[in-house]
Amino acid sequence: MCITIHDEPTASALASASTPQDVRGPNGTLLGQFIPASLPKVSFPEFGVTDEELERQLNDPNARWHTPEEVMTRLREIDHCSP
Repeated sequence: MCITIHDEPTASALASASTPQDVRGPNGTLLGQFIPASLPKVSFPEFGVTDEELERQLNDPNARWHTPEEVMTRLREIDHCSP
C-alpha cells in the first residue's frame, strides 16, 4: 500500500531524513517508521542489519547453526550456573 504525503512540510522533512525516523500522529502516538529510500533495503530495521548482510549471513558456508535442542541444552547449562 502506498501513502501519498500531500503536506509539503512533512514531505520535505521525510525527504531530508538520512536515517530511519519514527512517524507520530498529532497526539504523539507512534504510527510507524519511515526508512529513507536512499538507505539499503532493511526489512527489519529493529535488527539494524541490511537485507544484503542478512542474506550473506544466511548463505555463509562457514556459519555454525544450532538445533533447538542444542540451544535449550545450553540455556539449561547457563541456568544451572546462575545463583
